[in-house]
Amino acid sequence: MRTTTHQSRPPGVAILLGALLCAAAATQALPIRLDDPPPSGVQSEPNNQGDGTVRNWLQDLVNGYNNANDPDLPAVANGPAVDVTTPGSPTSLTINVLGYLYLTAHWGQGQTADHTQAWYLGGTTTSFTLTAPGQNGRNGLSGYRLWNPVRVPDGGGTLALLGIGLLALAGYARQRRL
Repeated sequence: MRTTTHQSRPPGVAILLGALLCAAAATQALPIRLDDPPPSGVQSEPNNQGDGTVRNWLQDLVNGYNNANDPDLPAVANGPAVDVTTPGSPTSLTINVLGYLYLTAHWGQGQTADHTQAWYLGGTTTSFTLTAPGQNGRNGLSGYRLWNPVRVPDGGGTLALLGIGLLALAGYARQRRL
């Protein structure tokens, strides 16, 4: 009589790769609006549009967010990496934000309805459309700043190489058992 024994196999490579892909997808941050509404004790607008004032206001927003959420967002850099004044005061503008953690936008140029907005971008968001707040977009965009440059992931090449390496390792381990 012939008996067959089944060897216990480690979890499949497909399961491992699926977990890695899910982990990579979870790191793709969506923009988080930080100023709407501002955390308790934080001004709804910075006092002026100077770099230091806007940076301190943005850091206060981040601190308020961190007090209410986990995990914490990183500290804001001392100065903006990109500072753009937009001619013509557009009411909508799509900008490239890839590789930056934070975005601040100032609407209105000396008008009584000035408004500043702030977002956490996460460093992997590629583009972002700024749209004028308020009624009928009366306040044009006077400028925006991008803060905290980060290295941008390579778009999956590293993950693909890791997957190929794991498949090769699994194949080698299987050959050794036979």
